Amino acid sequence: MKMAPIHLFQFYLYSLCIHIFTIFVYLTYYSDLFTSSLYNQIKPHYDYIIVGSGTAGSLIAHRIATETNFTYLVIEAGGSGNAILDIPVFGPLLHRSVFDWQFETTPQEQACYAMKDKKCRLPQGKIVGGSAKLNNMVHVRGNISHYVTWFQGKYSKRYITEQFKQVEKNILHLDNIRYKSILANSILKAARELSYNNTDVNKEYGETFMRSRVSQSHGKRWATSENLKYTSNLVTHALVEKVVIDKKNIARGVIISRKGEKYMITAKKGVIISAGTFNTPKILQLSGIGPRKLLDSLDIPVVQDLPVGYNLQDHVTTGLDLVTFNKSLDIGPDDMLNLINVFKYYVYGRGPLTSPGCEVVGFLSTKNDTIPDIQFMVLPVGLSSDRGAYLKNGLGVTEEVWNNYFVSTFNQHAATILPILLHPKSRGSVQIQSKDHLIPPLIDPKYLTDEEDVNTLIKGLKFVKKFIDTKAMSDIGAVLNPNHFPGCHKYKLFSDPYFKCYLKHLTLTSYHPVGTCSMGLPRDKKSVVNLSFEVIGVKKLYVVDGSVLPTLPGGNINAVIAMMANLFFEDTIGYEIYCRNRNKLLEYLFLMCLLN
Repeated sequence: MKMAPIHLFQFYLYSLCIHIFTIFVYLTYYSDLFTSSLYNQIKPHYDYIIVGSGTAGSLIAHRIATETNFTYLVIEAGGSGNAILDIPVFGPLLHRSVFDWQFETTPQEQACYAMKDKKCRLPQGKIVGGSAKLNNMVHVRGNISHYVTWFQGKYSKRYITEQFKQVEKNILHLDNIRYKSILANSILKAARELSYNNTDVNKEYGETFMRSRVSQSHGKRWATSENLKYTSNLVTHALVEKVVIDKKNIARGVIISRKGEKYMITAKKGVIISAGTFNTPKILQLSGIGPRKLLDSLDIPVVQDLPVGYNLQDHVTTGLDLVTFNKSLDIGPDDMLNLINVFKYYVYGRGPLTSPGCEVVGFLSTKNDTIPDIQFMVLPVGLSSDRGAYLKNGLGVTEEVWNNYFVSTFNQHAATILPILLHPKSRGSVQIQSKDHLIPPLIDPKYLTDEEDVNTLIKGLKFVKKFIDTKAMSDIGAVLNPNHFPGCHKYKLFSDPYFKCYLKHLTLTSYHPVGTCSMGLPRDKKSVVNLSFEVIGVKKLYVVDGSVLPTLPGGNINAVIAMMANLFFEDTIGYEIYCRNRNKLLEYLFLMCLLN
């Protein structure tokens, strides 16, 4: 389908701006790469080594720095960003950039048909701050009762709730969204029209719709890495090749490569892996911790035979550009180029540049239950909003699908209401394919291989249709996209078979992978780490990131990862401080008794 002259002009204008931004991103990355060695001096010995500066790694490092006298080093594979990259609306532009690991799935059998080679893209932050620098910044606690079962009753619901409160009050910086489009207001009206509450899901988990609570500070993206003020304790552009484990199965340190040089760094008290759901199992497997069959096939000596890399889960979704409007929703690429909006952002911390993308979140049950199994994320823009200048390639959509579906929305305004599968039954895996640490792992999430996942998402799409049929949405001209999705023409539009075909073609990740180093009891054959986050059978080696979550939480995962990291510090590092101080107090009291 040919583009109209106005759309062609928009394409070239947006492409020019994106190319300028891309050049800026490269300059940022490589200038940091050049200067990092000037101030990142690596010592041979530390008390703790933390691999990864994402939400978990940065939080743990911050508490070690401010509450202990322990020495530590945070090792980050990527580089440092800057204030421009922290403008919230620019987040999607970092996908597939040098600040992204650029992972993708293996070809999927039941999903991702609309993507090149049937591979879905899996953005993961390769930057100080990790994926919190690329995400939608949405803060959701999820179902806390669910987390109690993760810890087999070790911690009560009240204790875990207190962990969330401590993190939210003392560590994270949360704010209400500072820009609201027409769509956000209409969705909340539609929810009330359908008798759904507009309550805060972080206070009472259940069926509700609410404006997003986001990790921002005065409109600027905020991540736990903002607390890493001690540059001498942070080394960037350094890849961990493996963990060094002695014959007694005690982690002694790590081997890293940086600018062509290798370093052996030792840790007296522990090595903490916080490299993410894809890279953490890769590092463990390269270190000899993983399935024996896999390690033997690559001639890697087995240190511990554990199910590392299995149990991969992700919040699957669909629905890009499924909703169209006959008028603008007050946000789009043109708004990003408006100098007035730039002024509003820098002076007042407001305006469309502060948009997290997701303005409203909703939680519903498809099973007439009080516990939601579908989350909605409402975005006032669609994939077609930039006319194919960047987002299309970032997602990997084929030319056929782009030309025969998304281009048709150019004369309207497309928006996105994503129904997200909260508790998928499908399970995938992450496996290294070589001893070479530079080769990415094979990631096979096996999206939609369980029929129950498909049926639940179909019900989620029907909920979207139900919302579009409300008066609140019809008042702003909302309709479902009337164009058949390529490959689904033989099915009646918006029927169950059509929706099944649609979601198997347009399969999307919500960027919430978990589970590849599952936490549990040591006797459980599915467990990789115990309830204290220590790798089973290996002393002083801990895993603290999304990979340890046994199942997916009922919402965005960043808040849960922050809570888990805080709990780890309290349970392991903080407990050691407590014991040491208690012993000193006992020694003091003993001496006082002798003197008296």
